[in-house]
Amino acid sequence: MDEMQDVPNNIGQYVHDLEKENRVLKEENQQFRKVFTGFEKRLNCLELENQKLKEENKELKKTIIKLEKRLRMYENPHTPSSRKCFKKGKNSDKDTVSSSGRRGAPKGHKGATRKKSKPDEVIPVPSDHCPGCGCNPGLPKGFETLIVEELPPPREIKVIQYELFNYTCPSCGLKFTSKHKDCPQKGIFGINLLTQITTLKYHLRGVLRKIEEYLRYVYNFKISSTGVHDVLLRVGGACKNEYMKIQQRIQNARWVYEDETGVRVNGENWWLWTFRSNNNDVLIKIRNSRGRKVLEEVYGGNFDIPGIADGWSAYSILSILQRCWAHLLRDVDDFKEKSEKGKELSEELHRKFKKLKDFLGKDPPMDKRKKQKITWDKEITELVQKYSQFDELHKPVTYIKNGLGRWYTCLLYPGMEPTNNLGEHTMRENVIMEKIIGSFRSIKGAENYQYIASMFATWRFQGKNIFEELETLLRQELCLS
Repeated sequence: MDEMQDVPNNIGQYVHDLEKENRVLKEENQQFRKVFTGFEKRLNCLELENQKLKEENKELKKTIIKLEKRLRMYENPHTPSSRKCFKKGKNSDKDTVSSSGRRGAPKGHKGATRKKSKPDEVIPVPSDHCPGCGCNPGLPKGFETLIVEELPPPREIKVIQYELFNYTCPSCGLKFTSKHKDCPQKGIFGINLLTQITTLKYHLRGVLRKIEEYLRYVYNFKISSTGVHDVLLRVGGACKNEYMKIQQRIQNARWVYEDETGVRVNGENWWLWTFRSNNNDVLIKIRNSRGRKVLEEVYGGNFDIPGIADGWSAYSILSILQRCWAHLLRDVDDFKEKSEKGKELSEELHRKFKKLKDFLGKDPPMDKRKKQKITWDKEITELVQKYSQFDELHKPVTYIKNGLGRWYTCLLYPGMEPTNNLGEHTMRENVIMEKIIGSFRSIKGAENYQYIASMFATWRFQGKNIFEELETLLRQELCLS
């Protein structure tokens, strides 16, 4: 009986414990549900955030690709170092900062103090009163000299009337009018004024409006921008004969440095070509072509003149060509960070170029030059074969391969440069002018530019006085011809 009475009590306690445990489990379950719900919400937020970041990342990658494409227009293997916006390397500031970290000339630099000129005029400067009390200072106790170089004050435009006489030769009956070296046969502006305006435009890169203002401020001479433009057209016409003579000299040069760049003419894409001979004769051509017909026009069908140029296909018309090493090294350097073999190829070509410069610096005789060319032509051919197996170097290796036989032409022509840096130097002034003016508004304006710019570049590179040379040319063409 006692055992039967204990059973319900045990069952009741057992049920009670189960109910208690169940309540605890329910509470824990509710807590877990809350935590799970929190995690679920957090997971959803993270998934949304992740999706948003992926979309932003995708847009940023597109933007980077666009910016890289734009940057490649200004920073690429074919961009001259002088035109690069950002120069890489640890020595990029070498020219502006000394080893001590201070700007300026290095220690030991002698300097270049301007020498004192002999005075053309002596002006005594006495004083009749004391700056302190105003009394008469009496006789001076000594003196000191101060030499000052000064420009004469500008003068107003001088108006000259020339009286030209008409004659009839009693011997042959020829009728003619007398000429004066300073009097143009046409027009109302004198030689000095024409020279001044042209120099302001082409040497100082002045715009027409600024030239107009300068003449008004300095000389009290009034002329419109259209008048300045007409003067430049007249001077350009006077330069045409000498321009054609330069082209003839280019055709008979020992070698010619060549380059080309795009310009805008009358809203269209044209090309500005420069040709610089070994004697520093410079010919500028502005044409609506980047093809061989420009070279045919310049050389008159004589393609045996050695040329120095980059890898542009039009230059292959020349039978003798020196490919530019500067272009080659820039092209290869663009791959040295892309692979270990690219770095190896770049270093090997830089060593070859250094050997070439060192060899040329010794001015060896022609027999050694010929032997060395054969050796180095063979070595660079082997280099092409060595690196042709690497797919990532296909572009630079093809660039080298296309120039085989033309990388060491300079060895056969003493004085010829292995790079086209002189050609790019010639082009630089034209690029600056093109950036200033924006574009040529007419074909006539572009044609006129090439005449005057060729004269100025030739005189500058030949070390001549541009002002004096232009005066002489204008007198000959406008006054005495």
